[in-house]
Amino acid sequence: MKTETLHIRVKPEERERLKSTAGTRRLSVWCRKVLLNELAGGASIAEELLALRRELSAIGNNLNQIARRLNTGEQVDIAALPADIDTLKARINRVLRRVR
Repeated sequence: MKTETLHIRVKPEERERLKSTAGTRRLSVWCRKVLLNELAGGASIAEELLALRRELSAIGNNLNQIARRLNTGEQVDIAALPADIDTLKARINRVLRRVR
């Protein structure tokens, strides 16, 4: 049972922005869920973003290695790279849809 009250002060335009973001949900319900990290998957989103960051870093490292080899005149097979990037973009878009 909810017995405690939390008060915050916002500017009128901030309140309207919050209401707009909350959509059809009651503002108090939406704010509580955001503050308690219950919207958008909470910790699972953070974990997914960390995994995506590591994956993106690995792709960046691969691109650097490819560039280094190409600059020395070495032949490099980059056929799989566009598919890896497309997969990563799809994962990022899924996470972003959950966050919004």
